[in-house]
Amino acid sequence: MIKTWKTIKMILCLLVSIFCFGYAAVCVIYAGIHVSWLFIWPLFGIFFAIRHRMLYKELRGKARLTFPLGIKLLYKACFLTFLCIFVFVESMVLSGMQTNPEEDLPYVIVLGAGLRGNAPTRPLLLRMQAAAEYLTDNPDTMVIASGGQGSGESMSEAQCIYNYLVDKGIAPSRILLEDQSRNTVENIQNSFAMLPADTGRVGILSNGFHIYRATRIAIKQGYTNVCGIPSRTLYPLGLHYMVREFFAIIALEVFG
Repeated sequence: MIKTWKTIKMILCLLVSIFCFGYAAVCVIYAGIHVSWLFIWPLFGIFFAIRHRMLYKELRGKARLTFPLGIKLLYKACFLTFLCIFVFVESMVLSGMQTNPEEDLPYVIVLGAGLRGNAPTRPLLLRMQAAAEYLTDNPDTMVIASGGQGSGESMSEAQCIYNYLVDKGIAPSRILLEDQSRNTVENIQNSFAMLPADTGRVGILSNGFHIYRATRIAIKQGYTNVCGIPSRTLYPLGLHYMVREFFAIIALEVFG
């Protein structure tokens, strides 16, 4: 029975390792080598490849590394703790993806997501599409287009959002520009600074995988009257972004 279980683990480790390397290749083919945090997939692949090799040797009775019982128990405890935290955090990410947008919000903040020259990245395009749809359905809602100009960008992300929304028939008078921020923390901080003191509930519009962290950042800054408006999650990169969010959320909760 023990041998059968180890055989199953060995096969699973091999399959997971192959998947991780293959998925990293898919991300590169689809979006290029500069996808942020892409390195986590080769690291996962190497980890599971090593575990497969260790189980392979063990099942064939070959010499293997031995560790004191305390080290083994510590390893298992850390692994199980990490797994539980990972599952919990990812469930929060999934809950953000399933958020139903509230109607007739006084203000919506659209978070920038990068440009290539003057062209929006796919995540930003999905956000702008969702923003145009929401603003069309809720004609009294004002919007803050948020995002500065980064390296390799010919305009600010805010200006790109503005241009897109105006092209889709949204009145320029409904759009405010916040073009100084460099990351999500500054997006939210600078955007809320532009709102009247008596503003009611505010929507934060981003890709689905990003909603939970974005709303948590707002709450940590003291803006508790917020809700998420998720746009579609980009696939096949959606899985990568969801896993990346785990590490970003842990950093947010630990370091603020």
